[in-house]
Parts: sequence; structure tokens; C-alpha cells
Amino acid sequence: MKNLYLTSIFCIFAVLNSTYAAEESGGGKGDPCAVFRYSTRLNLTTSYGKLKHNYDYDRRTLTEMGQKFGLVESGMYASGLSLFGIDWSVSLNTVARVGAGDAVCVLPTSLDVFIGFQEPTIYIDKGLPKDGCRHHLVLRHEHQHQQVSIAALEYFMPRIRAEIYKLLSAVRPRAVSSLSATDGATEEMNGEYIRLIRPLVNNFKTTLLYEQRKLDNRENYQFESSICKGRP
Repeated sequence: MKNLYLTSIFCIFAVLNSTYAAEESGGGKGDPCAVFRYSTRLNLTTSYGKLKHNYDYDRRTLTEMGQKFGLVESGMYASGLSLFGIDWSVSLNTVARVGAGDAVCVLPTSLDVFIGFQEPTIYIDKGLPKDGCRHHLVLRHEHQHQQVSIAALEYFMPRIRAEIYKLLSAVRPRAVSSLSATDGATEEMNGEYIRLIRPLVNNFKTTLLYEQRKLDNRENYQFESSICKGRP
């Protein structure tokens, strides 16, 4: 009853927004974009995904699936698997304004960040009678994995939000030679945010894996197996 399969989906979507939160200020020397005072807004969203149940595979196939992703140890088998992906994306919106010396300045106006689960699915050995003890036991185990994932996401999201807020000002406006270069500047700035946010997502993955593995150990398996001894 091993459980976890994590993927990271990196979605880079850079756009030039016609709205902005920049105001002119005194500015400094040397940086043509320093004349602007701006504030980058954060829009952070998440999703648990829609849980699905799959009864299309037998125990041998589920075991092979678990072994493929390093979830099932040698000598063990999987009567159930709880699989999902961790999906995250970063999308920066910018606006172009004319700065000092007629330079074109690309200002970051808002950052859209999504971190959530993709296609959470519980797989149950199709050979287990649905009214049997073993089926109910495996199903309960896999639901526990999903509950751990939801609890971890709810715990981490406020903390990730706070950390991203601290990072917003780390990406500065770009001065470009022409309006045609604004898309490239936006993509570069978006890439900087991705590099800054990736460690936060990786930390979430590492902690989630650690919490999930608390359910997947020989002692827990032996205890669960004892529950159905002598029962159909």
C-alpha cells in the first residue's frame, strides 16, 4: 500500500499587462527606471484537485507501478496506491513605461502563483472483493494518504504566501531598448521568480514525502494486516 508519486509542472506564462501600480518618484542616478515607485501584487491560488478512484488494475500491475516510481520495496506488494502530482506555475504581469532618458522600463505589476495537486487518484486492486475487509482496509489506508496531503497543503500555503511576499521586491524593473523587447524582459523576470519560488515548493514536497512515509512502514503494514485476519 505504498502511495506517492510527485511531479512538478513548470508553467511559464509571461504577458504585458496594460494596468499597473507604479507612481513617479524622485528616482536615482544611473538607473533610468528608478523614477518609478511601484508595488507588485501577489495572487496565490491552490487546488486539492478532484479525487478519483480506479479499479482497473490487479495487484501485480499496481506493484509494478509502485516499483517504477520507487514506492514499493523489494519483497513487498501493493494492493493500493495513492497517486497525485504537485502542479505549480508562475505568471508575471508587467507594464511598459517611459523612464529617464526616454528608456523603456518594464515594471512588474502582479505575480500569479499556483501551487496545488493534480489528478489525485486512489488505485485499488481489482481482485479485492468490494465488500471484504481487505478492500475496506486498503481504501481507508489510501484515503489517509490523501488526507495527509490536504492537511500539508493547508499548513504550508499561508507560510508559502508569507515567504513569496518577502521575495516580491527582489525582482527589479528592466530597462530595454524598445517596446519589442518587453516580452523578453518579462520572461527573464518571470524566470527569476521561478528560481526564487522553486525552493519553497521543493521544501513542501520534501516535508510531504516525510509525512506520507509515516504511514508506509512494515510495522504499520503488519498492524493493518492483522485487522483482517480471520475475516473475509
